[in-house]
Amino acid sequence: MVRLPMSDRRTAARKPVRFLVQHQTSTEGGYELDYASDLSPGGLFISSRATPVPFSTVHVQFAPNKDGALVSTFARVTHVTNEGFGAAFIGLDPETEALIDSAL
Repeated sequence: MVRLPMSDRRTAARKPVRFLVQHQTSTEGGYELDYASDLSPGGLFISSRATPVPFSTVHVQFAPNKDGALVSTFARVTHVTNEGFGAAFIGLDPETEALIDSAL
């Protein structure tokens, strides 16, 4: 398991969730389909057997609200556990931030 130093960890509250997330670790590979188990303004935890390399970049797509708009963004893998991996969003635009905030 890889953990970030305390100064790099998320400070925002996490909300338990359960929605599908497509994630892709390379442009050559296909998407994996798993569930998110928590969400915060800065990222999410994806319950998955497919564990990307810590600190790598993944592409994620998900709808945080039922019948809502799709979020499509890149995220940095912050840590990997036996249950899945944490991913911090990279460069969200204000509209996407508002969409995620509406699910919290």
